[in-house]
Amino acid sequence: MSDRPASPRRHPVEFDQVDDYGAPHVEHLGAPSRPNKARRLALDLLSRWYWIVLGVVLGLLVSAYYLSKTPEKFTATATLLIKQRTMTAIGGAQVEDIDMASTEGLNTVAARLGRPELLERVASRIDVRSLPGLIPPKVDWTPDWLAARLGRAPKAVADKEPASAGQVPAAPVLGGMLGSWMRISIREGTRLLDVSITHQVPEVSKALADAVVREYLADISGTATEGRSSKLETLMRQSEEARVKLQVAEEAMANYNRTLELHAALDQMENEVTKLSRRYLPKHPKMIVANGELESLKNRFLTEFDQVIHSSADGEYWKTIAEQINAAREDPEQYLRVARQLLLARTGVLSSEIASRSSVFKVMLTRIEESSIEREGQESSAEVSSLARVPGGPSSPNRKQAQTQGVMMGGAAGLLLAFVLVRMDNKYHTVAQLESETGQPILAAISDIQLGHLLAAEKHQAKHRKPGENLEASPLQASWDPRLVFRPSISDTNFAEMFRVLRASITLLGDEPRRKITMFSSALPGEGKSMVSANFALAAAGQGRRTILVDLDLRKPSVHRLFGHLRSEIGLGATEWLAGQASLDQVILKDVGCQNLHVITAGQRAPNPGELLNTNRLKELFELLSNEYEVIVLDSAPLLAVPDSRVIAPLVDNFCLVVRSDYVPKGALSRTMELLNAAGSPPSGLVFNGYKEVRRMLGQNYSYGNYRLSRYGSASHYSYGSYGSDDHEEDDEMKRRKKKPKRKQKS
Repeated sequence: MSDRPASPRRHPVEFDQVDDYGAPHVEHLGAPSRPNKARRLALDLLSRWYWIVLGVVLGLLVSAYYLSKTPEKFTATATLLIKQRTMTAIGGAQVEDIDMASTEGLNTVAARLGRPELLERVASRIDVRSLPGLIPPKVDWTPDWLAARLGRAPKAVADKEPASAGQVPAAPVLGGMLGSWMRISIREGTRLLDVSITHQVPEVSKALADAVVREYLADISGTATEGRSSKLETLMRQSEEARVKLQVAEEAMANYNRTLELHAALDQMENEVTKLSRRYLPKHPKMIVANGELESLKNRFLTEFDQVIHSSADGEYWKTIAEQINAAREDPEQYLRVARQLLLARTGVLSSEIASRSSVFKVMLTRIEESSIEREGQESSAEVSSLARVPGGPSSPNRKQAQTQGVMMGGAAGLLLAFVLVRMDNKYHTVAQLESETGQPILAAISDIQLGHLLAAEKHQAKHRKPGENLEASPLQASWDPRLVFRPSISDTNFAEMFRVLRASITLLGDEPRRKITMFSSALPGEGKSMVSANFALAAAGQGRRTILVDLDLRKPSVHRLFGHLRSEIGLGATEWLAGQASLDQVILKDVGCQNLHVITAGQRAPNPGELLNTNRLKELFELLSNEYEVIVLDSAPLLAVPDSRVIAPLVDNFCLVVRSDYVPKGALSRTMELLNAAGSPPSGLVFNGYKEVRRMLGQNYSYGNYRLSRYGSASHYSYGSYGSDDHEEDDEMKRRKKKPKRKQKS
């Protein structure tokens, strides 16, 4: 072993950090470069085509439901011709002429057509408010079956009966609704304005369109609704009312000036008395004088207050609170306090009122000035080019547009969901994905072996066996784990063929005499490395080559269980040989049910398995085995669980890393490769185990399998310190298995 030349097997693989959607960046020397991230993402999205299709189907269903619930609407259009070429409008502080042949002028007329005052006048007309079906009912989006169960019948079409006065909202509200139904457009290259009304009732849409254009013509011609005063007269009246109210408030405020002065003097004197009381006793002359002046001011204030509240300037207000004032007169001090509070409250209100009315009055004057200027200008004149007609067919909903939008939005939602799943997906699912994202060669792909499939294969083989062919398993083979697929009844099936492919791939790695030792390991426990190594050893032995399977997973061995042995029964094994307690012949099991295959189990439980894996002892073991066997198969511990396999890896010729589909996180495999590269022992290739082919994945063999959302952070994330097993639990499991009745082969 020691004089065997170094194997030319593996190129180092460098893993960078995980990329944006969970795959590690890989640069593999001697291998094709990693596919473009966008292409990889596109393939992953395409592999989830069923989500996009589901989104499209749901979009169509939603659009169909929308169309079934949305009532049909009809559009009627009345057209105005703008005749005059100029109009006068206020622009800042000056009068400007607007050319009606320009887009600006037509847009101005369009804006005037849609102003709330005009629509409110239309909404107040008797002929409009009495239109049958004027107020459309709200659409009930509740499904019909649910509405029927709730005891209400959905109503999506307006009644054709005349609306009663209580059903039609007030003119401002109806005017707002009319604005939402109306659309004004300018015909390009003309001075024609189209006023379109969309409503559920065709006759209502025609009547409203005609009413709007007629009300606008009445507005600009000065013959609006009877009894309506002009804008300037209204402003003049309002400004006069504001001036009178302002004058009344100012006169009332002036009545309190003297009282407010006395109140201020009283406040000042109270502060002075407070300061003196801190320095002098009450009998001190200065205190006597100050208290006398304070008392005098209180009397003068109350006298002035009594005169104010009985004056005509603001007497109406004080009459409303006369009872409160009279009730306070019984106590002079309380009366003084109430009087001061009422005075300040009233004067504060008057001050605010004066400021507000003064502001309103100034605004009124400005508006009067602007209205006077506007009145002097010319209003644009217009005439009806054509009145509206009752529409012959609905204008909405647009079925093709709704269906197209449903398909596009549903497809976009499905694509978004697929993208989210791609970003969340952190497992390997296909051979192509594993090879492209790691840059490592795939030695074999082992499908998920189900016990039910094995039983079906056995029945099929028994049914189609050749005359004289013996498919009966030997007593030792009958105790094997069912997943060992080289029993006579299933050795010719595809299950066994997968491991023959693995055998051929490892054979092609190099010169066989120089590449005898093959080790199988994995990143995490539970990836099936022991099952793969055992089946590979059986496949090698099936070629007639002397093969030995060595269980070097000293912490949680499983090879003995695969061949039907209890750990308490196997006696000596690798642990005893490495500890120097047994010879090689004592630890080799030569009769395991397969010709040319010998097995070395892990032996008894070792208190210090890490210390037993001494490099020199391992080299000696491999040298001895190489002299006797053509193929040496090693089953080692998981790489992230314990460091045992990293000690063994530099000593082997073929290092196969088992990766379980839908199980190992991408980050865990990335971390495993980092550890192996750091130790200078990259794998010869990967064995993709437990994959499931799903044909709906467009040939990608892509499957979610046991989909999980866990992500890999660091080696400590997995908490492998307690890696191992309880011998008693394993023994109990084997005992239960042995108690089960053996399945008899059909003759």
